[in-house]
Amino acid sequence: MRGLYTATVLETVAQHYAARRGIETLDVGKAFDLLTGTSTGGILAAALAAGVPLSGIISLYREDGPKIFTDPMPSGWRLPLWLIRNRKKAANSNAHLKMALEGFFGSETLKDLFERRRVRLCIPAVHAEHHLSKVFKTPHLERLTRDRNYRLADVCLATSAAPVYLPLAQFTHPDNPALSQTFADGGLWANNPVLVGLVEALEIVGDTRRSIEILSVGTCPVPEGGVIMPGHGDWGLGHWKVGAKVAALAMNSQAYGHASMAKLLADRFTALGQVVNVVRLDSPPRSPEQMKHMTLDGSLPEALHALTQAAVQDAEAAIRQSDGGGVPTAVATMLNDLFMKAPEYQKPSEEP
Repeated sequence: MRGLYTATVLETVAQHYAARRGIETLDVGKAFDLLTGTSTGGILAAALAAGVPLSGIISLYREDGPKIFTDPMPSGWRLPLWLIRNRKKAANSNAHLKMALEGFFGSETLKDLFERRRVRLCIPAVHAEHHLSKVFKTPHLERLTRDRNYRLADVCLATSAAPVYLPLAQFTHPDNPALSQTFADGGLWANNPVLVGLVEALEIVGDTRRSIEILSVGTCPVPEGGVIMPGHGDWGLGHWKVGAKVAALAMNSQAYGHASMAKLLADRFTALGQVVNVVRLDSPPRSPEQMKHMTLDGSLPEALHALTQAAVQDAEAAIRQSDGGGVPTAVATMLNDLFMKAPEYQKPSEEP
């Protein structure tokens, strides 16, 4: 559900630049050569690549979110009851999510997408049967042929199959209908996919020395952790929320690590002559009252309002940097380069 924050940040910024340019709406996906996203970010990246307007993506969260997350994880005394109720199944079905994704993408494949839009796409997931990482890719390089026939709807279902919250994603291999595959959420290994994007960009530019400019947008993550007193580290299933807290610990720590490694690699590559610039739109700390609503599966009106308000506030802070005088910040330079050049959104022509 925190993808609502990311989509709203981009929509607010895009509306500002569209107004500056005197046009109605921007095609934000076409502003990028490469899009990558994980879990909820994978859905957003795929939708932008496919040319879905940001307003339509926001509607997915607002209108379909409550129908997808029908049994959100509670806190306090309700948690044990929730754990018992969902001990043999995921807390929510993925049937409505699958239906919503197919409504967005139909039967379009990664190959169809690239041929139609020429936007490169990388979406991380996990091969659940083999415990192996997986990145679904459009066929934007000559060697990339393995994933070309995967449907976008299935790719998005795979990257967002968050353990405990949603079932694993299962579908047949597009080139071998006799082969069934099972995928889990890509956030288990690439919660922040900035390194996935950087590695792919390096291969795309090759030895041309073309500069690589990366805009990284988060999902307003909830601060986690706590005070652990000496002698109080013997945690059981309840404290770990039967694995949910383990996943959060792993995902948050690797997201931080990947962001730090990307910045270090960018500095080293630039020093060696390959310019790499990573700009992150970070969100400032929120109040405890705000943050308690910003959970992965929070779809109540209070949660939608809190995410939207936070996104608009952060987007306007970024816009102020781009409109200010004096020496432009890295954020201002990046936003101006992207959104002043993004093409105007063209509505798909209707079939006769």
